[in-house]
Amino acid sequence: MLTMYLLILCFFEKFIICCTQVATANSGESSNATSIEEASSEKKTQLTGIYDLVAVLTHKGRSADSGHYVAWVKQENGKWVQYDDDNPISQREEDITKLSGGGDWHMAYMCLYKARVI
Repeated sequence: MLTMYLLILCFFEKFIICCTQVATANSGESSNATSIEEASSEKKTQLTGIYDLVAVLTHKGRSADSGHYVAWVKQENGKWVQYDDDNPISQREEDITKLSGGGDWHMAYMCLYKARVI
Protein backbone atom coordinates (compact mmCIF):
# COMPACT_ATOMS: atom_id res chain seq x y z
CA MET A 1 0.00 0.00 0.00
CA LEU A 2 2.87 2.37 0.80
CA THR A 3 4.29 1.82 -2.69
CA MET A 4 1.04 2.98 -4.30
CA TYR A 5 0.94 6.14 -2.16
CA LEU A 6 4.54 6.91 -3.08
CA LEU A 7 3.78 6.41 -6.77
CA ILE A 8 0.81 8.76 -6.53
CA LEU A 9 2.87 11.36 -4.66
CA CYS A 10 5.64 11.12 -7.28
CA PHE A 11 3.07 11.50 -10.04
CA PHE A 12 1.54 14.57 -8.35
CA GLU A 13 5.00 16.11 -7.91
CA LYS A 14 5.78 15.65 -11.63
CA PHE A 15 2.30 16.91 -12.56
CA ILE A 16 2.69 20.03 -10.39
CA ILE A 17 6.14 20.77 -11.84
CA CYS A 18 4.73 20.51 -15.38
CA CYS A 19 1.79 22.77 -14.48
CA THR A 20 4.16 25.28 -12.86
CA GLN A 21 6.31 25.40 -15.99
CA VAL A 22 3.30 25.93 -18.26
CA ALA A 23 1.93 28.69 -16.02
CA THR A 24 5.36 30.34 -15.81
CA ALA A 25 5.85 30.18 -19.57
CA ASN A 26 2.47 31.84 -20.10
CA SER A 27 3.14 34.59 -17.55
CA GLY A 28 6.68 35.35 -18.72
CA GLU A 29 8.21 34.84 -15.25
CA SER A 30 11.22 32.65 -14.50
CA SER A 31 10.94 29.53 -12.36
CA ASN A 32 13.31 27.43 -10.25
CA ALA A 33 11.36 24.25 -11.10
CA THR A 34 13.39 21.70 -13.03
CA SER A 35 12.18 18.98 -15.32
CA ILE A 36 13.40 16.12 -17.46
CA GLU A 37 12.39 18.24 -20.45
CA GLU A 38 14.40 21.40 -19.64
CA ALA A 39 14.94 22.16 -23.31
CA SER A 40 11.22 22.30 -24.03
CA SER A 41 10.58 24.55 -21.02
CA GLU A 42 12.63 27.29 -22.70
CA LYS A 43 10.14 27.42 -25.58
CA LYS A 44 7.01 29.50 -25.20
CA THR A 45 3.99 27.22 -24.76
CA GLN A 46 0.28 27.78 -25.21
CA LEU A 47 -2.57 25.88 -23.64
CA THR A 48 -4.92 24.26 -26.15
CA GLY A 49 -7.93 23.70 -23.89
CA ILE A 50 -7.59 19.95 -24.50
CA TYR A 51 -6.74 17.61 -21.61
CA ASP A 52 -5.53 14.01 -21.73
CA LEU A 53 -6.29 11.41 -19.07
CA VAL A 54 -2.95 10.40 -17.52
CA ALA A 55 -3.91 8.57 -14.31
CA VAL A 56 -6.88 7.10 -12.48
CA LEU A 57 -7.14 6.15 -8.83
CA THR A 58 -9.81 3.50 -8.31
CA HIS A 59 -11.56 1.92 -5.37
CA LYS A 60 -12.59 -1.71 -5.56
CA GLY A 61 -15.16 -2.73 -2.97
CA ARG A 62 -18.78 -2.43 -1.97
CA SER A 63 -18.44 0.33 0.63
CA ALA A 64 -16.19 3.13 1.85
CA ASP A 65 -15.44 1.06 4.95
CA SER A 66 -13.84 -1.76 3.00
CA GLY A 67 -12.08 -2.33 -0.27
CA HIS A 68 -8.81 -1.62 -2.00
CA TYR A 69 -7.28 1.33 -3.87
CA VAL A 70 -5.40 0.87 -7.15
CA ALA A 71 -3.55 3.40 -9.34
CA TRP A 72 -3.65 3.24 -13.15
CA VAL A 73 -0.97 5.43 -14.77
CA LYS A 74 -0.27 6.22 -18.42
CA GLN A 75 3.45 6.00 -19.14
CA GLU A 76 5.36 8.43 -21.40
CA ASN A 77 5.27 5.79 -24.17
CA GLY A 78 1.44 5.73 -24.07
CA LYS A 79 1.15 2.34 -22.34
CA TRP A 80 -1.02 2.02 -19.22
CA VAL A 81 0.23 0.32 -16.04
CA GLN A 82 -1.92 -0.79 -13.11
CA TYR A 83 -0.16 -0.39 -9.75
CA ASP A 84 -1.76 -2.76 -7.27
CA ASP A 85 0.38 -2.43 -4.15
CA ASP A 86 3.86 -3.47 -5.27
CA ASN A 87 2.66 -5.41 -8.32
CA PRO A 88 2.71 -3.35 -11.58
CA ILE A 89 0.68 -4.92 -14.40
CA SER A 90 0.49 -3.71 -18.02
CA GLN A 91 -3.04 -2.84 -19.14
CA ARG A 92 -4.79 -2.10 -22.44
CA GLU A 93 -6.36 1.32 -22.94
CA GLU A 94 -9.75 -0.35 -23.40
CA ASP A 95 -9.51 -1.64 -19.81
CA ILE A 96 -9.14 1.92 -18.50
CA THR A 97 -12.43 3.01 -20.08
CA LYS A 98 -14.21 0.19 -18.23
CA LEU A 99 -13.43 1.54 -14.74
CA SER A 100 -17.07 2.44 -14.15
CA GLY A 101 -17.54 0.49 -10.93
CA GLY A 102 -20.42 -1.62 -9.82
CA GLY A 103 -20.34 -4.42 -7.29
CA ASP A 104 -16.80 -5.60 -6.76
CA TRP A 105 -15.30 -3.94 -9.84
CA HIS A 106 -13.03 -0.86 -9.80
CA MET A 107 -14.77 2.51 -9.62
CA ALA A 108 -12.87 5.61 -10.74
CA TYR A 109 -12.33 7.64 -7.57
CA MET A 110 -9.99 10.32 -8.89
CA CYS A 111 -9.05 11.11 -12.51
CA LEU A 112 -5.93 13.12 -13.32
CA TYR A 113 -5.59 15.03 -16.57
CA LYS A 114 -2.66 16.79 -18.22
CA ALA A 115 -3.16 19.86 -20.38
CA ARG A 116 -2.00 19.65 -23.99
CA VAL A 117 0.30 22.49 -24.95
CA ILE A 118 1.62 23.70 -28.28
